[in-house]
Amino acid sequence: MNADLPTVLFVDDETSVLDGLRRKLHAQNWHMLFASSGAEALELMAGRSIDAVVSDMRMPGMDGAALLEEVRQRSPATIRFILSGHSDRDSFFRTLMPTHQYFSKPCETDELVRTIERALSVRKRLHSPELLALVSASTAIPTFPKALLDLFEEIQSPTGSVAEVGRIVASDVGLTAQVLRLVNSSYFSLPSRVSDVRQAVHLLGLDLVRSVAVVSGVFGLFQTTGVDMEKIHRLEELSLLIGTIALRIAKSEGLDKEMADQIHCAGMLSHIGSLFLFANRPQEMMALQNDIETTGEDIISAERRQFGAAHPELGGILLQLWGFSEAVVEAVLFHHRPTDGGLHCSDILGPITIVHVAQFLARIKTEDDLKDESWKADLDLDYLSHVDAVRHLDKWAMEAVTT
Repeated sequence: MNADLPTVLFVDDETSVLDGLRRKLHAQNWHMLFASSGAEALELMAGRSIDAVVSDMRMPGMDGAALLEEVRQRSPATIRFILSGHSDRDSFFRTLMPTHQYFSKPCETDELVRTIERALSVRKRLHSPELLALVSASTAIPTFPKALLDLFEEIQSPTGSVAEVGRIVASDVGLTAQVLRLVNSSYFSLPSRVSDVRQAVHLLGLDLVRSVAVVSGVFGLFQTTGVDMEKIHRLEELSLLIGTIALRIAKSEGLDKEMADQIHCAGMLSHIGSLFLFANRPQEMMALQNDIETTGEDIISAERRQFGAAHPELGGILLQLWGFSEAVVEAVLFHHRPTDGGLHCSDILGPITIVHVAQFLARIKTEDDLKDESWKADLDLDYLSHVDAVRHLDKWAMEAVTT
């Protein structure tokens, strides 16, 4: 047995389902374990390192949601999937906290394999077991008190509107991530992925958003006692500005709505990894931010020195675990230095390129700032030259000061 191969545990009380999975997945480059109950699954996990668990929802005794919550507590680094043939809303709500992704039966084998492989692959970027466990155990990015209060007031109001709920959600990175994660679950069986948060709220409807907010508890508040919340607010405002500038560039280039939405989404979520660190390591992040202001060290080097990883890989791994599209995940992973993703991209108008440029354009405040080209100093010019995007920079810069 090759100890370097990942181990995936499948759990289902129907022997025929396990036999089918064993037969269909025999050629995969994984170690596979099979259990017919939650209790048996936990026994198999004892003393073993399990990389991923794929569980049915409805099982006698311990159901899938209860099992995966146990897995999250006992082995937080393990990736957790539900594969269920039952689609009642209450059961789905119970899976939101402990589960990374939800799949409906019947699920195409290729889709299941692709999802597991991508989740296993992207998390290899984290070399710290402690940080990997912290990321994998996370159920949400916290929201800011005002955004959550506004959301609850609007969805519980007799005159609450989908448009206003969409606006509130789009104003907060944590809410945006959770709503997009929710709408793209296979529970809703949408024909294509949604990257526009306002469209997501429209598709879900106020009743469902209300139920999720009240029942599941996935919308949690930042709890950062002793931390300068203004710094966190500025970080979120920067993320939203990057998304806005990236969307302006996409529209100015005449990109179709699906691509523009992906670019906007990736820009908005580009610093979700930093918000994750503020939520989970607040004191260390505050000290790091203060050091940067004093020493001038770049944020990527400082985060890797302090945590063993920086916000691009943390954000990319979170979004991958939560089932975001490959285009959005890659743009977040490589938004600081696209070259790290390899010089294989030939699409100068893709999410990686535009989000990378947009984050530096966010430094520009007025047209006078355009005369000072210092904002270009930290661009990945090797990559931008490779994809022939350098000639677009001045045109794109004008979008940063568009009112």
